[in-house]
Amino acid sequence: MELYKGKYFEIVFQDWCQEFPGACIVSGHKESLSDMEVEEWIELGKLEKELERVCKKVFNADMFNFACLMNNAYRDNEKPHVHYWFVPRYKNELKICGKTYKDRHFGYNFWKWANSRFKRQKDIFTREDRLVIYDMMKKEFNIDNVKMD
Repeated sequence: MELYKGKYFEIVFQDWCQEFPGACIVSGHKESLSDMEVEEWIELGKLEKELERVCKKVFNADMFNFACLMNNAYRDNEKPHVHYWFVPRYKNELKICGKTYKDRHFGYNFWKWANSRFKRQKDIFTREDRLVIYDMMKKEFNIDNVKMD
């Protein structure tokens, strides 16, 4: 689900999984980070700043992982493109959609336990819950107000 579409990047809300409430993918069009122009870096910086503001305000997130992972394109024989995983992290429990969310591995890399079905963070949200989370972010998101000092 699209949260934002700009000149160089779009933000895709992870409606298939919200194991970290507010998680999104910031996707660009260039094949490599070194191909990006100054204007693209500026837009990317504004997007990161706005995503952090939104997740702090709406979900009281404590910190954020922002990771550029491009390996799958080569493994899957696809054309690579610059994209980042934006992953809010939560020190305290979060009450949302009538559920209590706990970031089980707060303070650790979000991929550390991703491949272990016993240790990985579980997505406790239904499809309807994910739509509520998306709507909360969409209503608050406003890149036009982002100032880059």
